[in-house]
Amino acid sequence: MVKVGIVLEQIDRLDFGLLDNYLNLCLQELMCDINNGELDIILMKRFTSYTYLDNILGTLYTRSRDVLMMLNLPLVPINILLYQQSMPIIGTLHWDVLYVCSEDVKEKMASDKYISYEEPVTSTIQEKIVGENDKTENQYSVSALGGTFDHLHDGHKILLTVASFLTEHRLIVGITDKELLANKSFAEYLEPFETRSHNVTKFLELMNPALSIEVTPLKDVCGPTGRVPELEALIVSRETIKGGEIVNKERVTKGLAPLEICIVNVLGGQEGDNWSEKLSSTTMRKYIASK
Repeated sequence: MVKVGIVLEQIDRLDFGLLDNYLNLCLQELMCDINNGELDIILMKRFTSYTYLDNILGTLYTRSRDVLMMLNLPLVPINILLYQQSMPIIGTLHWDVLYVCSEDVKEKMASDKYISYEEPVTSTIQEKIVGENDKTENQYSVSALGGTFDHLHDGHKILLTVASFLTEHRLIVGITDKELLANKSFAEYLEPFETRSHNVTKFLELMNPALSIEVTPLKDVCGPTGRVPELEALIVSRETIKGGEIVNKERVTKGLAPLEICIVNVLGGQEGDNWSEKLSSTTMRKYIASK
């Protein structure tokens, strides 16, 4: 398996059009091997806004995936790492090829082969998209999120990354169990609970190794979010906001404080068409079924 890393230092000035071209060139050079490999993008910037982080992650995952699709490498995993959060573990990672834009990065990250490149930046700083009720790093001591997390894809990774960014100590992850999966399309290609749990835990440990991760099976809509008193926030995708409202109604009926709801954008979908074009596990299972 070939592991390729690309370091980005000036995300606020990044020229995404030029980055597309560069990704295309460097991955095309390696496409004979990378189909069984992995692409990591390491962001050196320390983020202070979850809304801005969400937008940057959405842009980078989408554009990187588009390049891989063009190269006929649709299933190559992409991981976007936040250096400041992943620092305790990042020194133990090893890339076969690492693209770096400054010499000091070489001392922080291990690779068989370093390739220097000029980071594609513009002369102006991009305007940050910040929400009205924006939150920052380690905003909550205890937070939660939930989902099927089948065939862990880029949309899942954004949701999990934002959750790990917002949480200082304990993150509760509800993963849908068989009781709620009966009507899923292409159900025969669903991964077992144990596989989904392992993949989520492994990804979160990569994102933020200092975080205490609790994975629990979801057998009903609320799961632990409806009953854990110390829980402060629920991270949801834009298409599942109503689920957050249901959770808060349940908590209020039990005399618990309602949760703050942090909303993450949906990849590849619009609310107006009921998110029909969104990236989803169903799409992944359909693709696998067609092979």
